[in-house]
Amino acid sequence: MKKKHSLVLSIAALIAATSGIWLGQTFTDNNTNDSIKPAAIQGAIYPQAKIINNFELIDQISNKITKNSFLGHWSLIFVGYTHCPDVCPTTLAVMNQVDEFMSAQQLQAPNIVFLSVDPERDTPETLKAYVNYFNEKFIALTGSLGEITKLSQQLNAVFRKAPGLDGEISEKNYLMDHSSALMLINPDGNLQSILTAPHTPANIIESIINSQAYYESMSK
Repeated sequence: MKKKHSLVLSIAALIAATSGIWLGQTFTDNNTNDSIKPAAIQGAIYPQAKIINNFELIDQISNKITKNSFLGHWSLIFVGYTHCPDVCPTTLAVMNQVDEFMSAQQLQAPNIVFLSVDPERDTPETLKAYVNYFNEKFIALTGSLGEITKLSQQLNAVFRKAPGLDGEISEKNYLMDHSSALMLINPDGNLQSILTAPHTPANIIESIINSQAYYESMSK
């Protein structure tokens, strides 16, 4: 309980500090878009969001998902797979903390999206059980390898099949090497920021707030 309380206080202090930085920057720059620079985050905010071209995937309840599904709200995407031994469950647990805190503080929390890079094993049913363990609001995506590759490349995410514990790649025994970064998608459906590891709730929330502030300042 004390640890969770300490986390809440530290994140709250971070939010206050982040807000102050942006207010100061806005005052100094006189609200002119030409002089506004992206804030430094653990990763990078794109000065001009990277355009994401259309794709076609399905979610954990087999609904079709395209670029249009990302319009009008923020989304935070993480690539991985359900057989991942460490990075994926750890990151999803952290993202659950992010969602819970931002929602409780009535901050603009992004949709959390888990993009599977293992379509051979990660069926919609498998993905539903997996993400629901962390948070029932999380969205999981799968589809053809071609469509997954099309989206992941646009997100600057990479993945490849790797040998399993026996040192071989077989039908049922293999790992997936994949990027550990988080990709923040803006309400236009384009890539606004890359959030690099190590991931903590405080780092992620700071990056989201700074990215949202930059996007809104450029939209004025």
